[in-house]
Formats: sequence, C-alpha cells, structure tokens
Amino acid sequence: MLTSDEEHERRYLAETVRLLTKELADLTGSIDRSARTIQEQKEQIWEQWRDMDHAEKAGARTDVNLAVALGERAVLTRERVKRLLQTPYFGRVDFRTRGEAGARAYYIGVHTFMDPATLRILVHDWRAPVSSLFYDFESGEAFFEAPQGTTYGEITAKRQYKIADGRLEYMFDSALNIGDDVLQRELSRSADKKMTNIVATIQREQNAVIRNETAQVLILQGVAGSGKTSIALHRVAFLLYRFKDTLSSDNVMILSPNKVFGDYIASVLPELGEEQVAEIDFDKIAGKFLAKVTEYETFAEQVIKLLDNVDDAATERMRYKSAPEFVTELDAWIASCAREWVPAEIEQKHKRLSADWVADAFAESPNLPIFTRIDRVVGLAVNRLKHGVVDRGGKWGAADTVGVRKQVRAMFPYKDAFTLYKAFYADPARRGLFKPLSRKKIEYADVFPLVYIMIKTGRPESYSHIRHLLVDEMQDYTPVQYAVLRELFSCKMTILGDSNQSVNPFSSSSVSAIHRIFPEADCLELCKSYRSTTEITEFAQRISRNDKLIPIARHGLPPRLIACADPWDQQARILTLIARHRDSEYRSLGIVCKTVAQAKTLFSALAQVGVELTFLDYDSTAFAGGIVITSAHIAKGLEFDVVIVPHSDDTSYATEMDRCMLYIACTRAMHELYLTHEGTASWFLEFAKSPMGHASSPSMA
Repeated sequence: MLTSDEEHERRYLAETVRLLTKELADLTGSIDRSARTIQEQKEQIWEQWRDMDHAEKAGARTDVNLAVALGERAVLTRERVKRLLQTPYFGRVDFRTRGEAGARAYYIGVHTFMDPATLRILVHDWRAPVSSLFYDFESGEAFFEAPQGTTYGEITAKRQYKIADGRLEYMFDSALNIGDDVLQRELSRSADKKMTNIVATIQREQNAVIRNETAQVLILQGVAGSGKTSIALHRVAFLLYRFKDTLSSDNVMILSPNKVFGDYIASVLPELGEEQVAEIDFDKIAGKFLAKVTEYETFAEQVIKLLDNVDDAATERMRYKSAPEFVTELDAWIASCAREWVPAEIEQKHKRLSADWVADAFAESPNLPIFTRIDRVVGLAVNRLKHGVVDRGGKWGAADTVGVRKQVRAMFPYKDAFTLYKAFYADPARRGLFKPLSRKKIEYADVFPLVYIMIKTGRPESYSHIRHLLVDEMQDYTPVQYAVLRELFSCKMTILGDSNQSVNPFSSSSVSAIHRIFPEADCLELCKSYRSTTEITEFAQRISRNDKLIPIARHGLPPRLIACADPWDQQARILTLIARHRDSEYRSLGIVCKTVAQAKTLFSALAQVGVELTFLDYDSTAFAGGIVITSAHIAKGLEFDVVIVPHSDDTSYATEMDRCMLYIACTRAMHELYLTHEGTASWFLEFAKSPMGHASSPSMA
C-alpha cells in the first residue's frame, strides 16, 4: 500500500509526464505548420519574384529566414521535451528561504520545464542556481547564488529518483549530498557505447569545478577514473547555460587527443541539450603551420618508436625541449635575433632610400614580430620608391617590388622561421640537440618549437572566435605546446589530465609546468576514483602508486594474472574469456595491448576464428561498442566493463614508459580485469605472483 507521500510523488510524476506529452504534441503540430508555411512562402516568392522590387525581395527573404529560425528553435525544444519524457527529473530538494514559513520543493532534471498554462516551473535545469543546493549541501543551513544575490535558508529534505521511460522505478530520501545508493547503482552499471552524462550523481567537489565561473584558466588534475573529462564537458554545458546570451557552441572548442576519443565523448553535450562543439588536435595545428615548410614526425609515430626502442640521445633531446625553461630560451633567442637586423641603403629604378630611412622605418614598429616588421619595411619602401618613379613618368613593375623585397630581406641573416630555429642550435651548448630524421623531416620534439618560432616571428591566423577552449590529456603536451595555445587562443581555458597517465614520460607536463605558462590559472585536484572496483584500483596502484588517489568502495572480482604455455595457449585463454564475457551481464570488452602492432596481430588471429570485434588504430575515427581491441595509447580516456591485457610479460613491459602503458591499460577496466602472458610476467606485476597479490593462478576454473 502506498503512503500519502509516495502517492503524491506518483501523481506529480504522472502530471509532469502528461504535460510533457501534451507539449510534445503541440510542438510537433507547430513544427509541421511552420514547415508548410515556409514552403508556401517560398512558392509565393518564386511566383512573384519578377514583379517584386528590391525592398520586397529583401523583406520576403527576411520573413522566410525568421520562419526557419523559429522552426529550428521549436525542433530543439522538442528534442529536449523528448529527453525529459524519458526521465523528467532525478532529484528533489526542499528549501525554506530565510524569513519564509514553509519549504518549497524543487525538482531537478536535465532541462527546465514549465507548465505552459501557469508558467510554474515543474522541473529545474541541473545548471540553475537553485539546483546547486542538491549537489553542495546536506540537510540544514544552506545557500545558493542567484542573479539577485545570495539566498540563504534551510534544506529540510532531499530525495533521489530513478525514472526510466516516464516510470518511477525507485526513490528514497537522503540527508547527504547524492546518496551512496544511487552512486553505487550508477557505478555498477554496464558501460554503454559512449560516455554519458552524470547529472544525477555529480559530487560536491565535481560540482565546484563545473560551476566555476571566474577562472580565466582552470587546470584540473584528476586521478584515473575521477570523471574529469565528463566533468569538463558538464562544465562546458554549464557555461553555455550560464552565459547563453554571450556564449554559444560556436565559441567553444575541444582539443582532443585523437578522433576515437572525440567520437567517444560526442554524445555528452547533445544529451545535455547543447549542440556539439568543434574539435581540434595538435596534429591539425602542426599541419596548418608546417604543410609547406617541412615534413614531420607525428606524436603517434614518436610513441611507437619509443615503445619499440628507447634511444638515449633522442630522450635527451625530448627532455630538453619539454622543460618550461626551453620556452624562456626560445623567447630570449627570438628577441636577440631582432637585434641582428642591419639596415642598408635600398636602390631600385635609380631611386634610393638611405640606410637611416630604413632604420627609422624598422624602428617604427618595435612590438611587431620580426618578419612582420621586415614585410612592413618592404611595403613602405615600395610605396615611397614607386611614387617617385611614377611621378617622373616611369613605370613600376612586379619585378621591382621583388627587387626591393630581396634587398630588405638580405638585411636579416635568417630567410625564414625554420632557418632561425635551426640557427638556435648553433650555440655550442645546444649542439646535437637538433637532429632531423632526414633532409626533409624533423622529429616530433621539434614540431612545436618550430611552430612557436613561426608564431612569434610572424603574424599567424588565430582562433579569435573561440571564447572557451577545453584541453584534455594535459600531461601529454609540453610547455612549448601550451605556449603555442596561449598565442593562438586568447580565451578562457579548461585544461585537464592525470600526470600518472603520460604515454611519454620523457616529455610529459606536470601541473606546475603548465602553471608556469599560465601563471594566472586556478589549479584544482580531483582525488576520488569512481570507475573501477576497489580490487582493480588497488591492483593498478601496485603498478604505479598515486598516494592521493581515494577509491570509492565498490567491490568485485579480483584481477587475474594468467600464465600461458605458448602463444596458442594465450590465444585460447583469451577466447575463453571472450566466451565468458558474452554470457555475462556486461556489454563492453576492451582488449588493450601495449602497441598497435600487437593489437593488429591479435585482431587478425581472433577474427580468423570468428570473433566479431573492432580494431582501433591511429587512423580510426569512431568508437564502437561490444568487443574492442586497441593499444593503451589509443585507449586513454575510454572505459570498458571488462579489460584483457595480453602479452603482460617482462619483454613487453620492461621500461618506465611500459609501466605507464600497463597502468593505463589496467585503469580502463570498470568491473573485471585479466592479464595474460607467456614466459615470465612483467616485473611490474611481481606483487601479483605472491600470496599478498590480488591476481589468481593460471587456472581458469
């Protein structure tokens, strides 16, 4: 028998669903009518076009554009209503404002929904100021920041719901912020094809990051499984809501580590009712600058090479070019080069400009980049000489302009930014630190130092329309790459990552290193890990310790280290694990190898025996559900219900870089983790062989 309180909740839900259903029908009818109206307007314009004057044509076009805009807005609203019909709300907070007699119930969902007849808000958007009460406070005194100022009062009750397809599955009261029951249910779920929103389980420390409005640059260090990427996307959604009059999805950009990851996170913003935002990566930036300058090694090629063989000289070059001090040295070098300009007389078409005139023209623009200053002198000189020639009845041709440019350029010892960059290493202290891979190809470690030189000595195209940049996997980018971003993007930024998950420890960046490039940044840290079971988290901690990591208690099977007699036995064990997975409650399985080459070989072997799975490499553009096989590098940021790590032997995982890859592979697992190996297991897994370890014996029973 239902209590009166339960009966009230069911009635409230039923009424909300009824009104949403009616709103959906009204919107659908409105959209259909708009489509017919637009078609009729177009037909009328076509019929009367020849008889219309200019003003009438402009007016007709304006009417059609307005009708289209209203129709598009109605379509967007309809999509939001459809989402709300599935789950109208997930929480409720009862708040009594100071000075008022009774408390008011605020229901919280993904979007705001009002009763169209009364305009009473039935559901409050999770980003609304009042909704922060649900995330930030327990029962008792509380406050929220509203447009008119801070509102103080008392939370008298909090309630959480699970609603699916408009039906109430369960509800319970919780005096704490986001009760453990809901959190545990969500963490225990099977992984979907792509990342989903977490509005129902946002924790207090996560909410502080999401709702931070003041930071010009926010650097977020988060342990593996802390939800930092999801939080950053929710932060973007919050900012789009909070500043909707001045910020749109067109003004936001995500700097993503690869296209697979970009596809994996692509559904989060649309789920939250926002349009997808543009993406960019450092490979695209490099291509934009270097396409006509030089060939270059990519980051993926660098990682593949390092995983195959660590070259001491190459790692020394990487370390040198990934230090914050390197940016300072480049800046000093660029400044010193400007002083090497030696003005000289210019002569063309029997007209002369003195060296003093050239020096004065150069001195007029001390704040411009050096090559921009030189081009400016060329322009001024051509203009002056050209007029003198024409005034005397002569002619000035393109060859004369080229002649002046050659003379002015000859006053500077470096013909372009690439020449200037190579000259940087002529200093005996830096000799040997620049080593091209071939006559036409440079190492990846030189790519962004060269791009930085090009930016600082020329006037590059910037991304001036971008007002917020989200940078993920911050630890994999060097200070000079951040210096490039600082020059290209003069906007607010959210920069996030985990220093423990670097794929190249020779050139990774710490929070402090990034902070030196952005001294105005606010630095925050997320230490709670939600992704993996306690057993998997403890296992990964034994591989690479992070004393700040705090696991959320959720138990499951211990990870298993499985010794195999030979390659065929290892393949058989993996096939057994795949068969077991198919019969389980879990949806996703990730087979995470150290390298793409290993993954490709195993993919071919498994596919030949009939296993349906998706192979992801550096050319892949989309994430897929089901069984996925890939490398640790590409798997960064992804998560799977079950993870198998093949070839976890002392040959595959031997170096410190290998340790990073093994840690990344293991921390992709949410519920179950298996590691297979032939011969001797990696020495990073020594603990798993002892009675104290959490891994099992080779037996599959």
